[in-house]
Amino acid sequence: MGIPAPNGVDAAGKPNAGDQANAFVGGTLSAVGPGKAFAFRGPMNLAIWASIATALTTTASSLAISVALGTGLAAGNAVNSVNVPLGTTLATFSGTTGTLALPTYSYLGILNTVNGQVTLPPGSNVAALLNATVTAASTADGDTIPSGTTVNNVVQNDIAATNTSAGKPGIITLSNVPTAAPLNPNGQVWLQFALAANAVTVTGADSNATFTGPAINYSATVQLERSFDGGATWICCNVGGSGQLAQWATGTPVNITFGEPEKNVLYRLNCIAYTSGTINYRISQTGGAAESLAIGPLSQG
Repeated sequence: MGIPAPNGVDAAGKPNAGDQANAFVGGTLSAVGPGKAFAFRGPMNLAIWASIATALTTTASSLAISVALGTGLAAGNAVNSVNVPLGTTLATFSGTTGTLALPTYSYLGILNTVNGQVTLPPGSNVAALLNATVTAASTADGDTIPSGTTVNNVVQNDIAATNTSAGKPGIITLSNVPTAAPLNPNGQVWLQFALAANAVTVTGADSNATFTGPAINYSATVQLERSFDGGATWICCNVGGSGQLAQWATGTPVNITFGEPEKNVLYRLNCIAYTSGTINYRISQTGGAAESLAIGPLSQG
C-alpha cells in the first residue's frame, strides 16, 4: 500500500495481477472530471495512454487474425489478448484483418548436449514453443546452437507452479544437437525462442482484446494536479523549467518518472476536456525505488 490518504480520498492500493508495483492507482477516464488520487513520497511513475477494445478472432497455428472493428488499428500496435502470447504485435493490418508478429522469449533451461533435449522450468508453456527458432542468449554460457535450430518436439508438457504445488518442468527436443557444451556443470543456459505460429493455440474470438500504440488516440485534454491540504485544494503541476503546465492534449501518450519530497502530498489526473476515446492511466511506486528518496517509512509517511 502507498501512504494512507485522508478519509474519503481514493488513494493507492494493490496493483492488478502481473503489475510489479507495490503502491498503485489506475483506471480510465471517459468524460470530463477527475481520476483517483494517489498519496506518495519519493519517485513515482505516471503513464497515460489510449487503447482500443474490440473482439479478436484467431486460428490455432496461424498468424492470420480478424477483428470486429478495425478503425484506428495499424501495423505495430501491441495486442493484449488471451488468444496470443504476451508481447505480440500486429505485423500487417488492413480493414478488419491482419497478421501477427510474435515475440522472442528467453528461458533458463538445462541443456543436454548428447540428445539435444532441453528441460525448461514450470510455467514455460513449452507446447507454444513448437517450431520456434532457438539461439544461445549469450556466448558467455559456453554453448553453441547451430544456425537454423528449431524446437521440433515436445517430450513433456510443463505444469505451472501453484500455492500448493511446485509444478512440473517441460522437456523439448531441438532439431540440432548443440555443438558445444556449457561451462557450468549442471548445463543451465539462457536460450532464446523466436516464437512461430504454433504459439497461437486458440481458435475462436476474444471479446476483451485491447490494442495500444502511439497512433491509437483519444480526443481530450488531461492535466496532472496535486494537493497539499488533503484534497481540498488542487493545483495544476508544471513540467520542465519554463513553467509549462502539465497538460496533455489529444492523442498524446505520456510515460514519465518524477519525485515528491513531502509526505502525504496527493496527485491525480483531471480530464478538463473530452470528446472521445478511452484514456487509461496508471500512477505507481515500486519496492526499493519507492524508498530511495524518502525519509522514514512509506507506510505511515
